Amino acid sequence: MRKFITLFTMIILFISFSSIYADDKIKEHELTRISITLEEKKELSPDILNMNFSVTAKAQKEVEVINILGSIDKAIRNLKIEYTGGNYSVYKNCWWEKNKLKCSGYKGDLIYDFKLKDSKEQNKILESIEEIKEQFGENIAYSVSNPQWIITEKKYKEVENALKIEIIDTLIKFSNKVSEKIGRQCFISSIDYDIKRFYLERPIAYKSALSDMAAEKTIEAPEPKREDKTVTVKAYVKYLCVEKK
Repeated sequence: MRKFITLFTMIILFISFSSIYADDKIKEHELTRISITLEEKKELSPDILNMNFSVTAKAQKEVEVINILGSIDKAIRNLKIEYTGGNYSVYKNCWWEKNKLKCSGYKGDLIYDFKLKDSKEQNKILESIEEIKEQFGENIAYSVSNPQWIITEKKYKEVENALKIEIIDTLIKFSNKVSEKIGRQCFISSIDYDIKRFYLERPIAYKSALSDMAAEKTIEAPEPKREDKTVTVKAYVKYLCVEKK
């Protein structure tokens, strides 16, 4: 952090010096303008397995559906696994048949978005739901979609900031070399960053596979491949060079 503040201060000084020269009304032909593009890359290994998980429950009474969803939610919370969501809805179980709306009992949905640090944690989630299914039978169904390894926003930002600092270090060294080469004093007048995050992994789903696993006491869900991602920071930089005083 201290290094970042120091570099940031130097940039402000450069801009301030440029402003001073501008205030002295230096003529355009006395200025030398230089523009360069600099790029830094880094490979990152994903640190979180993101998994979308939904459960559907049905029963004759609304309160029964709520109790089933409550049992599921309690089991999920007891696993102490990080997630977002946990939202639920309960509604009449209705469908169209021969142009007539028919209803029987109630249904409810429960949706989670899990952030897993270990792929084996998904097995714990599925095994926990299977235990509840033994109690409520066919009144519960669940599905998993888009399990994929991702990089947390915190990790992305840390790397992006580190790459920006590396670029600034390079720009300062370049400024000194150019100043020495052309016999002028060069300052950074502007820096524009272009940041790209490459995410090439294809999500997979294994809803159909889970149905075949239901009879097993232990579940071994497929594990998505963990592939490195590339973070690229490109800087468009302008220098302003003036006669040395």
